[in-house]
Amino acid sequence: MGTLVRSVLVTGFPGRQPAVHLVRALATHGERSVCCLVSESRQDRALELLDALPASARERVSLWVGDPRSMDLGLSGEEFAVLTERVEVIHHCASITDPAGTQEEAAGNVRAAAEVLEFAEAAPRLKRLVFWSSATVSGNREGFVKETDLDDGMGFRNPIEESLYRAERMLGESADELPIVVLRPALMVGDSITGEVEDVNGLYLLIRFLLSAPDDYRIPTPSRTGVRISAVPVDYAVKAAVHIAEDETSIGRTFHIVDPKPVTVQHALNLFAEATGRPSPREHDPLNLATALMRAPGLQRFRNTTRAFLDHLKTDVIYDDRNTRELLAGAAISCPALETYVDTMVARAQQD
Repeated sequence: MGTLVRSVLVTGFPGRQPAVHLVRALATHGERSVCCLVSESRQDRALELLDALPASARERVSLWVGDPRSMDLGLSGEEFAVLTERVEVIHHCASITDPAGTQEEAAGNVRAAAEVLEFAEAAPRLKRLVFWSSATVSGNREGFVKETDLDDGMGFRNPIEESLYRAERMLGESADELPIVVLRPALMVGDSITGEVEDVNGLYLLIRFLLSAPDDYRIPTPSRTGVRISAVPVDYAVKAAVHIAEDETSIGRTFHIVDPKPVTVQHALNLFAEATGRPSPREHDPLNLATALMRAPGLQRFRNTTRAFLDHLKTDVIYDDRNTRELLAGAAISCPALETYVDTMVARAQQD
């Protein structure tokens, strides 16, 4: 048979933003070949992204048509056998984390987690199963949330958060038998350097709203201006994730990938107003931020996403990241401050 190819399996490519950056990073700097589980409808986009890689990196990436929500990941029996034999690391990035996701997408998250677990159990050389969850799995909880915390006592704001909770619970039940690592990135935005982003939602909704408003428009502020927003650029999240996953001490642990110094809603609005050339936000008044965003003509098609984002702005939470800080210590990997990439975000939002 020759030398066995050592591989990393990535799900969620090319639809999920972290998967796109992860495949690039692994293909360019890693030692293993990269196997991407790609849905049939996304093959063209996947090939387009791969063709932009240097030739040496492109040669190390292969596409496998399948679906993590389907039995055996939607692979043939032969493909399943080949992959389980060669895969040493799994990065399961396919979970939908958008709070505006549907009930069907939430159910798909749980199914996919179950199928990936079955694949992992069948992989004799598996060294790491990295599950990309979200810090929002904490749901309605406020205050200080530890990386070890996972409960449903306060309930969830949407079906997606609950599905991630159920998926993490499922993984926890297999933690004694499998080398599982759970990553919980905060609200993810685009690349802090290039501005690249798959979905212009979340914080970008505020920027788009300001860009479409008159030059003298003062955006209103919500009543809870002190709520903290922990946003992380995707390039930082992926660098941190790759470093964490390569460390054997990460096994069996959960990592919040967050901004250690999250900005408040008030500060974020001030930054966005300045970056878009609008006046500083006015104080809370009857025409509050929620009303303004929901009525904005240009945001009508993002109604569900806007509502979900506004729910996020009402929940004041600080995510403990001691596990992440421990493993990143001395690695020269740190989360950039929002001030350093807000202009990049505005430039990207202006393209739409």
